[in-house]
Amino acid sequence: MNTLNQFFIGHLYTQENNQLLEAYQTLIVTSVPDCVDAFYEILLTDSATKRFLNNQQVEQHLRKELGIWLNETLSPKVSEPECLALIAKQRHVGEVHARVNVPMLLVNSAMSIVKKVLFADVRLSNVLSAEIKTDLIILLNQLLDASLSLINESYLEGLVENERSAQEYRSRSTAQEIAIEIERVKGALYGWMTQFMTDLLTGSNERVVDIHHQEFSLWIRHRLNFVCADNRAVGTIKENLNQLQMELDALHDAPDEARDERIKRITGLTNECGWLLGEIADRNLENATREDPLTSLIERRFLAPIIQNEALLAQKTKTPFSVMMLDVDNFKSVNDIHGHQAGDSVLSIVGRTLKRSLRVTDYAFRYGGEEFLILMPETELSSAVRAAEKLMDKIRATEVRIDNGRLLKVTVSIGLAEYDGHPDFEHMLKHADEKLYEAKHAGKDRCAF
Repeated sequence: MNTLNQFFIGHLYTQENNQLLEAYQTLIVTSVPDCVDAFYEILLTDSATKRFLNNQQVEQHLRKELGIWLNETLSPKVSEPECLALIAKQRHVGEVHARVNVPMLLVNSAMSIVKKVLFADVRLSNVLSAEIKTDLIILLNQLLDASLSLINESYLEGLVENERSAQEYRSRSTAQEIAIEIERVKGALYGWMTQFMTDLLTGSNERVVDIHHQEFSLWIRHRLNFVCADNRAVGTIKENLNQLQMELDALHDAPDEARDERIKRITGLTNECGWLLGEIADRNLENATREDPLTSLIERRFLAPIIQNEALLAQKTKTPFSVMMLDVDNFKSVNDIHGHQAGDSVLSIVGRTLKRSLRVTDYAFRYGGEEFLILMPETELSSAVRAAEKLMDKIRATEVRIDNGRLLKVTVSIGLAEYDGHPDFEHMLKHADEKLYEAKHAGKDRCAF
């Protein structure tokens, strides 16, 4: 065994170390609740941790999980399967941290809190000799450090993979696809501007204008980052929208001599946004595609960075988003009776129907097999349910013509979930999947939420 490898966590559970852990397991188990209490007492008062720990469900779950994790890590491991299971556990923790985007500094600080309490309990013990205390503290420190190293390694791998997916999503977008999408957004932007100027001329502009909930603004907030890698251009457009809202808010109270200047600034900010969007479209001249070739929807591998970004925006704006998990009903029967080509036709038609039915801000993914996932930014569950019902109506009204000339009727079952503040988006996807299962077993061709 080489010098570095001996500090890998899988090699720390030697016979001698296991005996030491076994002998003082009662002390360790007794100290674990103190570690958990100290962890939350300190971290819950820190503003940097509020995004991760202010959800009651998360706090209750993490309190329990932290205690389990400490007990598992600091207990003897006498077989290779036990060591491998622990290694997998540490890597899973890192993967969750990457999905939630927990900073490494926060995790490292939390480990320092745990160590401080744990080592203090060992030092204050009246039943251990000074030599045993030293040996035990050294071993516990090695186990926690080795665990932290594995967690951070897995965390960084997850972050790199998410960033790689985000970059690939951008780089594989076709120039035509981006141009069409941006033209829709520019059209909505200039359409709003035309209406605004008309209202000014007719004197009917007394209503409050909320620029941030216009269709073009929602697209810029939720999708622009994944179309454009130029952070400066993205930042300028978003800042222009903020300035635009400020000018609109101040317009009604402005004296007559200042109104013309504010209207000029509003026009200038709008035109600059349109020009910058056009520049982004011109720069995205790629010939590849990010789409699943059969359904023309986004491939599942691009889901992680997109939904992670939506979770961060939802936490920041206190505005929920929703997801739909869709499954084509009786799809196996279509393949078995009519062949896989007929099955492909069904998937292609459903994919096109989804794409044509969504708002410009929504994302539609080929989730796997006959499953699809729709992500709806800034959408409460009640609105998502209405959208799901309309979508099911459209799919019911669609007939798929297969090679033998027959027409197939298609229905889907849908499970819906709203973002509830849980920082790990897998929690939301699991809930939507459970609701999909509920809809399927309640008779299909329906949604559950």
